[in-house]
Formats: sequence, structure tokens, C-alpha cells
Amino acid sequence: AAAGTVLAAGPGSPWAAGTPVLLGPGTVAGPVVSVEAASLTRRAENSDPLEAAARAATGCARKPARVYLPEEGQEALRAAAECAADQAVVIDLRPQPQAQAPRPAGGFTVRADRTYVVTGGLGGLGLATAHKLVELGARHLVLVSRSGTPAAEAAGLLGELSARAQVHQVRADMGQEQDVAALVARLHRLQQPVGGIVHAAGAMGNALISALTWPAIEEQLAPKVYGGWLLHEAAQSFAELDFFTVYSSVASVTGVRGGAGQAHYAAAFSFLDALAHWRGRQGLPALSVNWGSWGRVGMSARMEAAHVREIERSGVRLFSPAWGLRALDRLWQHGAVQRVVNVYDWPQFCARLPVAGALYEQVAAPADGAEGAGGELADLLARERPERLKLISQVVAEKVAAVLHFASVEEVEPEADFISMGLDSVMGMEVKGALQSHFALGLPASLIFDHPSVQQVAAFVEAQLAGSGT
Repeated sequence: AAAGTVLAAGPGSPWAAGTPVLLGPGTVAGPVVSVEAASLTRRAENSDPLEAAARAATGCARKPARVYLPEEGQEALRAAAECAADQAVVIDLRPQPQAQAPRPAGGFTVRADRTYVVTGGLGGLGLATAHKLVELGARHLVLVSRSGTPAAEAAGLLGELSARAQVHQVRADMGQEQDVAALVARLHRLQQPVGGIVHAAGAMGNALISALTWPAIEEQLAPKVYGGWLLHEAAQSFAELDFFTVYSSVASVTGVRGGAGQAHYAAAFSFLDALAHWRGRQGLPALSVNWGSWGRVGMSARMEAAHVREIERSGVRLFSPAWGLRALDRLWQHGAVQRVVNVYDWPQFCARLPVAGALYEQVAAPADGAEGAGGELADLLARERPERLKLISQVVAEKVAAVLHFASVEEVEPEADFISMGLDSVMGMEVKGALQSHFALGLPASLIFDHPSVQQVAAFVEAQLAGSGT
């Protein structure tokens, strides 16, 4: 399906130029296409064309569409093969604003006569970042890594970079002072002065606080905390330095799926965030980017499909490398000390929080279906209590079946204990969030524990709706 606007119409056409329209599924679309008038349907005047196209393609599009640009066609095709039936992949063919060259980026221009350093430079994110720097005009790169081996998912980028720029590969452990000192000495011997640093080195860690050991903590602190500080000290010797960017994570701000095992991971990134703010207050170049979930590069490229699905169930969406790099470019253009870059389904994300968060109140719009729910609730409350309980029980059972991936709601026994069905605490939060959205009703975080069956939850919800306050 496609959404757009009529540019011109033939004699006798019912469509006037400027009319917002939709093309149904199966239509071949491009930036400009010629179609028969009968193949068009009117689109709401102020509707978002991307959302309209997604709904036309899926019939519902309950999940936010994945949006790509024409040059990301291969990524879009891969995403289309992975998407659920209620999520659409949309290619935005509208003209994109083009910046003039040379372009200022937060007060600086990426220059061909400067050297740009990327730590973690042979990882997926590091190589993608190096590719973006070359796209912006860099011709001299130093890619630093502890292993000296490019990540499997991004190895092809290294060859492309070498064809367009002079690439130095340096093996160094950023957590070791002697390695950083050797790196700095080598950088000063280069003909082109260092113009920018991107600190993308790091390692994934996952362990409950009770199971953490000092070696596990050190594994996180070494590249991020020690490495970040050593790079900060080294940066003082680079007189031509225009930017100092550190790659942080949403784990230090909003948390991530599985965050219960990432205290040390989040703490290390919190240091990088603070370092960027400290540098900014000193008048030094600084930017900390709290990245969310990249798709197909970095750690997500090595995740199992089940883990990726868990992340998306939490309300966090994986974004394409091209989308993430465009966001980085905008941050470099406009200047900032710290920014979160991620794609969220805010209602879904907030529904899984153990308590309401004022931080998200401005962005958590009502979930699909919340508008107009008042009439349905009024109809529900007008019914006799036995019928009302039956209808509420049906909704609760549907939400539980969806979370447990049951083939049919009939598999959910109204009186069965949730634990016996395999519903854990995380799934319980998802059920609670789904019921909150459906009934437009605030529910306690302990809902599933205090009322551990469909029957008991339904009775509690009915009492809240009826105003008895049990």
C-alpha cells in the first residue's frame, strides 16, 4: 500500500490536485506514479501518510511501523521478512532535506586533513561510525580495538572504508594506561592532527548484583570508565580536537530489558554521561549518546531471535544502522552534551514499569484503542454484574493468552493459578499494562501476585470499575 497526494489529474477525474489519497495493497509505488482514479481512496486531511500506509497495508498496524529511506531498501526487505502480521515496513519516498556542504556539525566540519579516532573501531558500531565519518568527508581514520579482528557482521565495511580513506588499525586495550599512552604517541606522529574522537569501546555484561564479582565489574569499568578518563586526559594534547563523543547506553537513563542483570553495565555508562557533562562545563567538546537497540550491528547482531522479541515486547524497538547514524549526524550538527537515541513504543514501555514514572508522562500517549474507550466502558458498566464479570474475565484471559503465546484463549483456565501456567513477574507486568490500556484504569504493580488467577483479577478489575474500591 502507499499514501501520498494527487499532483495532477486527467480530464473528468474525481480527484483534484492536492487531495491526500491511499493506494491499496499490491500497488507498485514510487516517488511519482500514474494510476487509474478508481484505484485511489481518500485519506484523512491531516493524517500521517506513513501511518496511513501502514494501516492500509496491514489492516490494523497495531505496532508502530518500521520506517526506512529508499537507500535502506535491503534493510527494509529484511525487516519485512521478520515483522509480525500487525506491523508494517514503510519506505518514506518524500524528499529529505539536504544539508549544504561543507556542513557545520555542532560548530565543526569533518575535514579531509584531520585524523579521526574510533575506539571499538572494529566492532559493528565502530565500523558503522567510521563509515559515517568518511561519508561526511573524513579521509584519515584510526580504528582502535582490543582484539584486532573486525566484527563478523561488519567485516565488509572495513574493505569499503579502505577504498575511500586511509585506515590505520591499532590494537590497544583502552583500560590500560600504557596502551593508551602508546596510542597517543602514535597519533602525534601522524601527519594529520587528530580532529575528533569517538569512544565506542565496551563489552556486554549481564549478572545479578548478588552474583557480581569484581572481575565482572572490572570488565565493564575498564573500557568505559578507565578508558573514557584516559582518553579525556589524552584529548588535552590534541590542539585541533573538534569533537569528543562517547557511546553510552539507555541502560543508564531509562533502563533496558533485562536491566536487573546490568547494574555494573549501567554504572559504567553513567560515568561516561557524567564525564561528558563535566567536559562540557569546562568548555571542552563533549557529547554522550545514550544509544538504544541497534539492529543488525553491535550486540543485537549476536542476539538470539527470542531475546530480540523480548526486547520488542518491552516497548523498545530496534532501529536500523542508517537511522542511528542519521541521528548521530544531527547531534553533531546541532550540538548537545547528552542525548538519548532510541525508538520506543511509549505506552507499551510504560505499561511494564513497576510504578508510574513522571519522566515519561509527557511522551506516553494513550495506547491504540484508548480513545473512544469511554463509550465501551459505559456500556460495560451498564450491564448486570454477572455479565460484566464474564466480559471482563474474557478480556483478562485474552491478555494472559497473548503474553503466554497460547494458541487459543480456551487454554486459559479461569481458576488456574498464574504461576502454574508459567506466568512470571515480567509477564505479569505486561498483563497489567495491557489491562490498564484496555480499561483506561490504573492498576497496582502487584496485581498478578495479589490476585493470582483470571477469576480473581477480573473480580478486582470489576470492583475498581464499579467504584467499590476493593
